[in-house]
Amino acid sequence: MPGLQRKHANQVESEIPHSYILPLQRSSDSVEIGVEAFGAKYFGKPNSQRRGKLKRRECVRRMKDLAGLCGDKEVSQQLDTLSQIIGDKASDSRKTNEDCSFLGDCLRARTRWAHDADQWLLGEAVIWGLVWFTGRFGVDHSAEQLIEDLVQIGEAGLQNVAKGELSAIPYLLTLGELLKDVADCQHCADVARENLYREVQEHVGNDGGVGLEQSSEILSTVTRWVRCRDIIHTTSGKKLVKEINKKIDKAVTFAVLLLCNSGRAATEVTRESQRSVAPILQAASRGRKKVAATVLALLEGKNAAGDVRWTEKGLCQRSLFDEKQRIAVFRSGWKRGATRVLVSYRDQSPYLEIVAGDRLVIAGRWDIELRCNGKELPLVGAWRRTWWDANDNAIYLEMSVDVEGGWRLERSVLLLPKDKVVLLADAVVVPELKYGDESEMLAADLQLQSSLCVTSSIKIDTCEETCEVFGSDAKPRFLAVPLALDEWRESSRGQGSLSVSGQQLDLKLNAAAGRLYAPLWIDCNARRLKQLQEQPECNQRTWRQLTVADTREAISADQAVSFRVQSCLDQWFVYRSLDEARNRTALGCNMSSEFLVGRIAKNGVVKRLLEVVEDHVLY
Repeated sequence: MPGLQRKHANQVESEIPHSYILPLQRSSDSVEIGVEAFGAKYFGKPNSQRRGKLKRRECVRRMKDLAGLCGDKEVSQQLDTLSQIIGDKASDSRKTNEDCSFLGDCLRARTRWAHDADQWLLGEAVIWGLVWFTGRFGVDHSAEQLIEDLVQIGEAGLQNVAKGELSAIPYLLTLGELLKDVADCQHCADVARENLYREVQEHVGNDGGVGLEQSSEILSTVTRWVRCRDIIHTTSGKKLVKEINKKIDKAVTFAVLLLCNSGRAATEVTRESQRSVAPILQAASRGRKKVAATVLALLEGKNAAGDVRWTEKGLCQRSLFDEKQRIAVFRSGWKRGATRVLVSYRDQSPYLEIVAGDRLVIAGRWDIELRCNGKELPLVGAWRRTWWDANDNAIYLEMSVDVEGGWRLERSVLLLPKDKVVLLADAVVVPELKYGDESEMLAADLQLQSSLCVTSSIKIDTCEETCEVFGSDAKPRFLAVPLALDEWRESSRGQGSLSVSGQQLDLKLNAAAGRLYAPLWIDCNARRLKQLQEQPECNQRTWRQLTVADTREAISADQAVSFRVQSCLDQWFVYRSLDEARNRTALGCNMSSEFLVGRIAKNGVVKRLLEVVEDHVLY
């Protein structure tokens, strides 16, 4: 209402049609959310439907929640100040004018902040604050100007959404739902809701996997979905479509699998600034019983009964695989210091993350380069899942892709939860060839190089005489062992290497045959790593490639391989067939499988942890 002077409420009501009056609340602790109009200049057809009341404590909570989501401390401090202003019950109309001016200052300063997410959070807080102040003392010129500014920002948000930048969606929903009667604001809410539905449908698979790559991106996206759902419910009293609501609940469960101790996201360095995942934790705590119990275990280190010594019975499963989204996450457990692996294979180079405790140690593309007689062999087609198995002893994912020339690359990720060991492996096989078959392809010389991205905070230390590599910051974080290479660097010359290039770990393997197996054993157990560092003379690490026998005859490494690995007093056994699953023996262990991993007991017997039988492979 341009030019409208501040008057007593009764005078205003006598001069302006009742349908265009902002409802004035006599109560100091709540105002109407269903604002009908700020004047004909800003409103289309007035909406007489009330959408409930906004209570003071709800508005204060909103401000504090938004402050907790900010990455910049100054923005967070501004929102904390705003929450204190709203919480002050001694406000009068004069002070409220000053508070509205503070809202204007916040809005004008939003472009100063480096992160777009902080700018949208600040704008969202201004909307809530505006509705609170004007709902108590009516509208003046400064409030009208704020509305114009908010609508202009909403138009910029619509442009961002059209470009695929979706961080503005919570702002658009808040603007459209709280100022529904303001011209064009309803359109903002409609566009935001439509894009929310489409994004959830596109990125959440049937089993709850979120089809994005980096865990940080997954957590921020799911946080935004949860916040949007909460905004819609609070402002309109309505729930999302049942299908979308269920998908968001599944995504929340998936996101919980990515969290570390105390419900935090994994970081690269100690005390790294990171955005809050509080909305995910709140949604999970209100979800299914298992999910709520899991969040309690993460946050407080206790079970639902309050016991600090608890088992993982009754908690969520530690692994989740979604074939539609081509993503898997698995972890060693829910207690402090767990190891977590995230694998996404939608692109030609799969994405891999490994978290040791609360530290992100591996994060990036898991690249591979194959050559035959010096000529590069490109990958053909897309990756596909060939095996997935998860039990208490081991979690195993295998994916495969065709290679030009008739080969097939089989890439696998294994996690031994109790041992906190990750085994990454590449196997190059010829699918049509069985035991005893001959082919020119078997006479080819293969060269393989796979690369892992180590996070910038991790220092990579190579050993002078042996081939293994340590990764550490303030503590040792992992030990990488190239099982297919000889232990001693001198004797492994010509076979390949495990080298460091910047923050990249490169495993190279040469084979004078048409098939090969390149495993990388990564030990993330903090207790063992500490013992290896402090008492190397008493706690040795070593590995050996073993002889594999078939019908009482030793066979070559392009048919099947097996290894013994020792770290401190723990020992393991690994076997992989490269032609077909046959009855074979290594280290006194008899197997008829394609892949086997086990622990070697004190009496020398191999205790099988996981065995992949060729007849049961799932394509």
